[in-house]
Amino acid sequence: MKNSIMKYILIVSLLMNFSLLGTAAYTHYRQARYHHHTAPSLGQGGIRGAHAPCGPGMFFEALSLKPEQVKLFRQKATAFHKDLDKKRQEVDGLRVSLLALMRADNPDGEAIRATIARINKEQEEIQKAVVSHMLEFKSMLDRDQQKKFMVMIEGAMGEGKETACP
Repeated sequence: MKNSIMKYILIVSLLMNFSLLGTAAYTHYRQARYHHHTAPSLGQGGIRGAHAPCGPGMFFEALSLKPEQVKLFRQKATAFHKDLDKKRQEVDGLRVSLLALMRADNPDGEAIRATIARINKEQEEIQKAVVSHMLEFKSMLDRDQQKKFMVMIEGAMGEGKETACP
């Protein structure tokens, strides 16, 4: 009798351990996926380290910016990327909504089209904001810095990477 109770307790204990391991693995997967889709924080040079065309913190140095330019650009970059991250999170939320609509037993085609239209609108606004920010940044540079800046942007776009403007 005691032997069967011990076996029962062992089985319950193993099931609990497996469920805890499964939960931990799932949580890790979700967190890793979330962090992969959200942009990293600003690096030392005022740009995103993972997307920097010259490595983390090297963007401003590669352009040979003056100290007052660096200070101004870091301030602008921080505010810009904060807003951009917020917009990207909105798009991510819309994509989650789209997937939920698609998972339905009887997907609502009109709702799906409307969600796709909203995603497209948000992405267009993001693209406009990025271009506007890049042009503003470019306008504050001298001729030599502008050439370097455009070469860096062109290189990032040519490699299919997210452009790394400050």
